Amino acid sequence: MLLPWLKRACRRAASAGAMTLVVVCCAVAGIPLRPVWASDLENKVKSAYIYNFTKFVDWPEGEGGTGREPLRICIVGNDPIRTVLGELSNREANGRPLLVQRIKDLKTVGTCSVAFISRSEEQQLPSILQRLNGVRTLTVSDIPQFAQKGGMIGFVTEGGRVKLEINLRAIRQTGLKVSAKLLEVARVVE
Repeated sequence: MLLPWLKRACRRAASAGAMTLVVVCCAVAGIPLRPVWASDLENKVKSAYIYNFTKFVDWPEGEGGTGREPLRICIVGNDPIRTVLGELSNREANGRPLLVQRIKDLKTVGTCSVAFISRSEEQQLPSILQRLNGVRTLTVSDIPQFAQKGGMIGFVTEGGRVKLEINLRAIRQTGLKVSAKLLEVARVVE
């Protein structure tokens, strides 16, 4: 009979061998190997940032609702973040309830307080941003160079960490106000 620690070591070696085989096969086939948990964690971090945006961005009086009217967080397109963002429903920010919903018709995107624009909409980005021009909707995305393309807050992954790029000019043009605390943790682009 094998000692318990030896059994565990044998199982780990077999498991490591199988994992090595998977890694080699993926490398040969050119398939990027990214653990599922990494994308789940990344989506949770982005969701937490979006939640905090509702606390550190001020919508002008009469815009984005007032008092107890919900802050609408809208998801434009298909993105795995929608499940994690959905967990923000029934939470509050600055005394206002949050309502998370997926937008299917771009005509209604201007009624959102925050619009997360999915990567699936990268080809339509210019027309989406044009539709939101002058509308007090905070635009957020992880589309590459989103803030440089006219979006307000872009997620950038560097060294395995999610970072923020803020287009201050785009935000100011809509009359939204960003807290200095949010600007401290972001790279400002124009």
